[in-house]
Amino acid sequence: MCRADGHAVFPSGGFARRKIPLNAIKKIFAVCFKVFELLAVACMIVMVVVVFIEVIKRYFFATGYRWSQEISTLMMVWFGFAGIAIDVLEKRHMSIELFTMKLPPKALSILERFNYLIITVFGICMVYYGIIIMNFTKLSTLPATKWPSSTLYFILPLTGVFIALNGLILFFGKDTDFLDTIKPSYTKEDL
Repeated sequence: MCRADGHAVFPSGGFARRKIPLNAIKKIFAVCFKVFELLAVACMIVMVVVVFIEVIKRYFFATGYRWSQEISTLMMVWFGFAGIAIDVLEKRHMSIELFTMKLPPKALSILERFNYLIITVFGICMVYYGIIIMNFTKLSTLPATKWPSSTLYFILPLTGVFIALNGLILFFGKDTDFLDTIKPSYTKEDL
C-alpha cells in the first residue's frame, strides 16, 4: 500500500521507518528497462555488423572469421529474448480476440488479469530454469570463442526477471506512464 504522497506503508498499518518513495522505484525500473532495451539494440547492431563483415570477407577474400557465426547466433538469441520481455510490457504480442471481444467488460478484466498472472509465472519459470541451464553448461565452452556455454543462456534468467516484473505491473493494473521516456517514438499508425 502507499499513502497519497507516494510513500510505502507496511501491511500491518504502520509506516516504514525509512519511507520508500514509489517515484524512486519507478525511476529505477525505468532506467533498468531502458538499459535492457539498449542491450537489445546493441545485440542487433553487433549481429548486423558481424554478419555484414563476414559476408564481405567471404565474397571478396574467400576467407572469414571462425567466431562470426557464434557471435551472430549469440546476438540473435539475446535480441530475441530481450524483445520478448520488452513486448510484454508494451502489450505488442500477438493475441486472438475472436472470443474475448464478446465478453462483458468485467469478465474481460478478470481474463486479462489471469493472463498477466500466467505471464508472471512464466517469467519466474524462465528465471528458475535459466539458472539451471546456466549451471549445467558453465563447464563447457563454445567452440570458436572458447567462452563458457552459459553465456548463450545468460539471457534466459535476465529476460525472466523482466517478464515477471512486467507481468506484475500489468496484473496490478499499474499505470506505465512512468515508462514514457523509454517507449518507442513511433505510433500504431506508423506501422
